[in-house]
Amino acid sequence: MSGDLLSVPTPVLQSALESISIPTSSPRATFSNWAKTFKCQPQRVFAPTTAIQCRQILELARREGARVHPVGVGHSPSDLACTNGWLVRMEGLKGVAKINHEKQSATFLAGTTLHQVHSTLASSSPPLALINIGSISDQTIGGLISTASHGSGVEFPVLSQHVRSLTLVLPLPGAPVVKVSPTEDPDLFKASLCGLGATGLMLEVEIEVEEAFRLKETKHSETIDYVLDNLDHIKTSAEHVRVWWYPDGKGMVIGKANRTYQPAQPTSSLLAHILSFHLTQFFLFVSRIFPSFTPYVGRWAWWLSKEDSEVVDDGYKILNFDCLFPQYALEWAIDSSLAKTCLEEMRVWLNQEAADPNGLRVHFPIEIRWTAKDDIWLSPSYGRETCWIGVVTYRPYGLAVPYRKFHEKFASLLASHGGRPHWAKQHTLRPKDLEAVYPKFNDFKDVLHRVDPNGIMRSENVRRHIDGENVPDRVFKTR
Repeated sequence: MSGDLLSVPTPVLQSALESISIPTSSPRATFSNWAKTFKCQPQRVFAPTTAIQCRQILELARREGARVHPVGVGHSPSDLACTNGWLVRMEGLKGVAKINHEKQSATFLAGTTLHQVHSTLASSSPPLALINIGSISDQTIGGLISTASHGSGVEFPVLSQHVRSLTLVLPLPGAPVVKVSPTEDPDLFKASLCGLGATGLMLEVEIEVEEAFRLKETKHSETIDYVLDNLDHIKTSAEHVRVWWYPDGKGMVIGKANRTYQPAQPTSSLLAHILSFHLTQFFLFVSRIFPSFTPYVGRWAWWLSKEDSEVVDDGYKILNFDCLFPQYALEWAIDSSLAKTCLEEMRVWLNQEAADPNGLRVHFPIEIRWTAKDDIWLSPSYGRETCWIGVVTYRPYGLAVPYRKFHEKFASLLASHGGRPHWAKQHTLRPKDLEAVYPKFNDFKDVLHRVDPNGIMRSENVRRHIDGENVPDRVFKTR
């Protein structure tokens, strides 16, 4: 059945897919994102392990008028991974397909987690590594690419920019497999580098790599005034720069990382873990009951973080960052030239909230990062050097906490500076809003209509934000 699927009878397709169909009684038939803030009960759930099975799923969906949406591990703190249609769990398509040392590229199946990618590259001879990564490595490489996820470094673009080619199954008659690249259907390639799971089932990702490297990261604290006054200098002061702002602590921590040949000097402290994780989570729980305690938790976190530190380790271990607890997360990207003005306005707003006994209380830290401009159609860094500003509201022990008013005001502030939301995180922008900030938004829609004229791979999230359908923002909301 690996040839022309158009000639395969529908009952044969249905029978072939029974072996990878997850029973409705199985816990895996219900899907929740990592933060347990969104949950869906799809009509059907499939767990393919081969390309032909992916093709069969799309061909059967086309015939039966079903909608299909792929998902990796669901780390996105929005409903991007959710659907009431057919959910395809891609984690079964994992592993390395090819490593080419001469061309400095590696090809992985789309369901491979970044932890597996790091391990595979590190064990190659000579050892290799991804050029840059973001804060976590739990997600699949396909999910990483589909949302134009990013790390930090003013000379480093979003991670999708390092992709050399993609292999996709299209939701067209016969479910054809295509390879796209800058020279092979470049429009579909550009669309798929932040495709939101809507441009086809991603089978393989060929990505640029380099020789394995270590990073030396130093962290030190500064006043808010110092950081804002020297923001342009700080962002270029190292290869990878990150800033964490602790509003209640009245300071910021600057992390600077550069490639080094020094031997690894990792740090690990059981006491620090107990203090930073378990005790902080308990304090957050207390602040859930007594909101007036929240600023003291922020000062506690500042006290834990403000001391100077230095660590040397494998690059991905330095760049990864412990997300700590389940959380409501929000992140927006603005032109880096507007960062100082935006952050100064944010400080005024947060100070006003702090002075009001009934004001909104921010959790911590506010993270500030940078990326180089790129040419990916829906990348928040399209056409401009970008400053990313993100906030989290922690959910101690997985419990719900108030967050919506704070996130709404935060989003409104960033939007007023021409901000673009991170696609993996919740936002309320609709097609007209997105068209105003993405010059290639309509080109993206044109590609979707070309490769998926029947809307087979339009998830609820895509139909809401890209097509403008009236899909409620909280249709999958649990907390």
